[in-house]
Amino acid sequence: MKIDRDILLLERAISKSDYPQARKIIELNFDKFKNTYIRTKLSIEALTLVNCVVDLNDDNNELYSRETQLIIQHINSLARDFRFAEIKRFSFLQKELLSNPKIYNALNADAKALIAPPKKSPVES
Repeated sequence: MKIDRDILLLERAISKSDYPQARKIIELNFDKFKNTYIRTKLSIEALTLVNCVVDLNDDNNELYSRETQLIIQHINSLARDFRFAEIKRFSFLQKELLSNPKIYNALNADAKALIAPPKKSPVES
């Protein structure tokens, strides 16, 4: 059975501390590793890693690219340091990204006070 081979490969990758390979195995067999019967076959280390990957890939959590995370972090730091001219210029350059309500919600309170919230489209009303 293919899943038994994948479990063995997962356990081997974890024992070698090859977590990127282990995550790849989990994501390729994501639906199978959600099965409780399959989970009973895993070691505690593998089960912990599977739970982490399942939590990360949960639909409720939005994962952003590294570039987006750096932009959000930069805007937050500008707002925290009260650098109004720079935040105005940078938010103008990133206006398309900041028009996404999920991105806007990731900003800290200082940045939200300085940047207007995105306008809702007529479809959302």
